[in-house]
Amino acid sequence: MALEFESLQFAAMELGEDISPHDRAGLEALSTAHLREQRDARDELYDYVDGLWEKLKADGVDPAVRDEYQGLAGLRDLVSHLRDNANDILDSRED
Repeated sequence: MALEFESLQFAAMELGEDISPHDRAGLEALSTAHLREQRDARDELYDYVDGLWEKLKADGVDPAVRDEYQGLAGLRDLVSHLRDNANDILDSRED
């Protein structure tokens, strides 16, 4: 069954929501040290993707309204989901 989405960004957001329970379960199984490594790697990946987004804005491009940047917007949202999952689980362990 093929799903249709309004944009690549919406597809990536849906993917992030769909995989989050599986991702969170995998993260829960990690030791705290490995979870910190995952958090750091995901933070670094998000910073890289967000840097691409911010560079476009600094260059005078509004990527949020341009169709050719939907993939980048979607990747940014997907990586944000993954980063948030790791941060949430790590925060719950450190409380």
